Amino acid sequence: MVRKAFLMLALAMTLTTALSGATKHVFQTGKLISVTSDERFVEGTSYRSAIFNVQIGDLIYSARGERIRRHSGDIGQGLVIGDAVQVAVDGENLIFLKPDGKELKAKIIKRERVQ
Repeated sequence: MVRKAFLMLALAMTLTTALSGATKHVFQTGKLISVTSDERFVEGTSYRSAIFNVQIGDLIYSARGERIRRHSGDIGQGLVIGDAVQVAVDGENLIFLKPDGKELKAKIIKRERVQ
């Protein structure tokens, strides 16, 4: 009986450790300054991406989102320019928390101090 309880405890601890290994982002409040798009040509193919500018403290980050499909509608994916947004800096990426609770990942392309 004791052995069975010990095995159950060990299994529970193993599962907890495995599940807690998922990356948790530390979100902070920033201000979304703008959402625009740019177009890049790679080997003759045109790719359009969203560019997000967000101020966090005294830094302004510019980050490129994923490719935008033609006629995709809202390139900001629910984020509203001028609003406070929840954002995390994760290495070379910004992770935005969208209004629907999902995350949006964008690659940082520029960091600039507020003048």
